[in-house]
Amino acid sequence: MRANGFGRGVVFAAVAAAGSAAWLLCAAPLLGGRRAFGLWLVGLSAGYVGGLAERVRERVGAALLAGVVGLGLLAVVPGNRELVPALAVVIAVARSVFLFRAAPARAVVVEGLLLIGSLGFAAALGGPSLRGIVLGTWGFFLVQSFFFLIPGGRSRPSVGRVDPFAAAHARASALLERPGRA
Repeated sequence: MRANGFGRGVVFAAVAAAGSAAWLLCAAPLLGGRRAFGLWLVGLSAGYVGGLAERVRERVGAALLAGVVGLGLLAVVPGNRELVPALAVVIAVARSVFLFRAAPARAVVVEGLLLIGSLGFAAALGGPSLRGIVLGTWGFFLVQSFFFLIPGGRSRPSVGRVDPFAAAHARASALLERPGRA
């Protein structure tokens, strides 16, 4: 699911919130509530980062990298209370360093404000109940979607990539303009 715009981010927030309830109702009895919620958070973060990228290959790569980092964090942090801000930092770094070009000062300020705002809003809405988890998830990703309303972030250009049609046209033109053709 794409999440690279305000509207798409809001839709992602709603789907993530609804999915939280479904996942926890199905997975918590099998894995335990804490482990199921931790895995869900890692999957959501990876899916969100993947949804920010422009091309399919970049989406898959970004999601896999965020997922691997998230699983590493899940293995070393003591609980979900520490996992949530760590995954928020993963999202911030992926978005402002790798996927979108931003001046360093802008990236720090914008991502810092989004980090504080999203974690604060999620904490205000959330709680240990299923309803609290759903509302907290929705609130977190809702605030994250405001990134696209702040001017100054641009999609990172494809460095070294050539349009295939333009490359074929250049080769054909070179063949046709070669000296010595009769």
